[in-house]
Amino acid sequence: MRQLWIAAALAMTLAACGQGADGPPLPPVKAGATPPSTQSAASPTEQVTVSDEVRQQLITQMGEQLGQLQSANAPNYSPVGADTIVPMQPGRDHRFIVSLNGGTEYGFIGTCDGDCSNVDLELIDMNTGGVVGNDMLPDNYPIFPFTPPANGQYMVRLLMQACTQAPCFAGVRVVSNAPQAAAPAPGATTGGGGTGGTPGKP
Repeated sequence: MRQLWIAAALAMTLAACGQGADGPPLPPVKAGATPPSTQSAASPTEQVTVSDEVRQQLITQMGEQLGQLQSANAPNYSPVGADTIVPMQPGRDHRFIVSLNGGTEYGFIGTCDGDCSNVDLELIDMNTGGVVGNDMLPDNYPIFPFTPPANGQYMVRLLMQACTQAPCFAGVRVVSNAPQAAAPAPGATTGGGGTGGTPGKP
């Protein structure tokens, strides 16, 4: 019992120190900027072993779900680079950097597998450290638009909030209405295309 308590305390300490993440560290938040959200320490979650075959099936499934969400919410936009699809633990986040072109309309689309009921998405300005776009609704398909005022680097932050069997697979697709937008950091694949309106939920 004592060992379990120590392990739980250690997990809470790591989360408080911002170590429950995969990817680059969050940038410093400048005065006036909206700070990134914080995550609570996750409750114990059943862990499962994912075979290579099931892993590939989940990656394919995530790509198909992202394609369906794009078709429904941003059909006139095109994917920017490869989808980022990763296995995640509840209470953790996955981060990667994208270079965006000023004045170009972008959409950010997320999804997760059937064992996940809540995944969130944030976009952080690497210059100010502030959140410039997000979808923190308690669902499994975060979507939001963003048009940067100037060229710059931004951090995409995928937050796994609720997962009944870990790891849960989650994915992000960046889309744009311009054919020559910069690509996000490469992840596990599958694209999907589409051909109206600014990305967002109905």
